[in-house]
Amino acid sequence: MAPFLVARQQQGQLLKAVGFAATCFLLVSSAVTLAQTTTDLELETLAHERELLTQELDQYKGTVALLELDGMPPEQSGNAAVRKLALEMVRIKERLIKVTERELALLQEQITSARLLSMSQPQTNNEERAEDAIESKPLRVSAPDYSMQSEREHVARLHALLVQYYADLEEAALTLPSEDELAARAAASIEANTLSPIPYSSDKVRLSGAEGSTALSRITQRLIDPTIPESRRDVEQICSIRTQRLGTLIASERRSLRPVGKNNYIARIQLQPGSTTLRIKDHHWEVHIPEQHNAADFLITLYLPPQSLPELHLFSVEELLSQKNAHIPAWLPEELDISPNTG
Repeated sequence: MAPFLVARQQQGQLLKAVGFAATCFLLVSSAVTLAQTTTDLELETLAHERELLTQELDQYKGTVALLELDGMPPEQSGNAAVRKLALEMVRIKERLIKVTERELALLQEQITSARLLSMSQPQTNNEERAEDAIESKPLRVSAPDYSMQSEREHVARLHALLVQYYADLEEAALTLPSEDELAARAAASIEANTLSPIPYSSDKVRLSGAEGSTALSRITQRLIDPTIPESRRDVEQICSIRTQRLGTLIASERRSLRPVGKNNYIARIQLQPGSTTLRIKDHHWEVHIPEQHNAADFLITLYLPPQSLPELHLFSVEELLSQKNAHIPAWLPEELDISPNTG
């Protein structure tokens, strides 16, 4: 009798274990199915939004092609309307990146959920169990002919789109100003409009502090002028600087002038007293700092409009900052360390 009771006891325990396993499987299956349903709906929404954004982007491209007939990149176009369209295209691509990245993340979550479901199914053949579980539930409701191969191809296409979007944004960023830069230009423009400019000749190299303030305000005016096309900002201008005193070379260096937009460049350098020659490409300028002066920091500004003579100016940082209400524009690069409280 005792062996029979033990056998019945073991049978009951086995049934309980099987029941518990089945319950766990049902709970996991229900949770995964619910998650998949929610994810499928979001994926459909994202795919629809991506399609609409792509159509809108194609419309912009078509309009640009009609307006820009010489093949010029829209970011560098002389047509203000085309440059405005280029900015809108950048915003669309930024949105496309967010949508596509979210879409890819959800697809990866679905694949993980499908694998979790396959692992919870009590089948003897592990490989068949995983394959059947994954292929038994489409990752997207909108794809009735679903297969793992087609899903991999879809993910690969989305990755390729992301790579292209990022490449386009990087290329546009080499020319188009960012939102922060546009805001800095606008703020500088408001300030520049309150100044009383000190006139000077465009071919004058060494400027006073007051004239230097005017030189910076002129750059500000160019930066906000919609008729002036943007220029690439990934190419710096190299300036060769040689200083002589009493016929002896005392300093020689090469400095990069940073582009700030629309063919304007700027740099902060230190000059020794004496006669200095500044050379950029085939152009050169001469400036003399009296012998009794000490070495000092100067700003170099360069305007290099296409098919026109360059315009270079040089003025003391200390003299600039000593001016009341000097124009210190918000678009100045931070590394120049120019502010009303520094010199």
